[in-house]
Amino acid sequence: MDEPAFQTLTQFCADQFSTFDSDAWTGTSPIDRRAIAVTAKYLSMTSWYGHEDELERIAVGINVPILNVSQLHCETQAIGLDLKTLSVKLRHKIALRQRLSAWVSIAVCRTA
Repeated sequence: MDEPAFQTLTQFCADQFSTFDSDAWTGTSPIDRRAIAVTAKYLSMTSWYGHEDELERIAVGINVPILNVSQLHCETQAIGLDLKTLSVKLRHKIALRQRLSAWVSIAVCRTA
């Protein structure tokens, strides 16, 4: 997976973290459907992203055979997706948004 595709994927996932829409995962997207399925499966197995059941249904619905961690590993290697890097970058984007949101809330309270 090249860097622009990876950045698009992490941005999409960060956007979905706070405003989850399962149709966005299965609809028309510039992101490869196999990458979406692999990412959905991975995120469904985390404790920090949320939306586990919906993400599992999305991964199954896209029809990429990922039944266990071994198959997930094979799929990530096949598409060139580093899950550790995805996790770090995605958590960073989410944390930045949460900080920005908190800062804006404080700023609004102080001006009111």
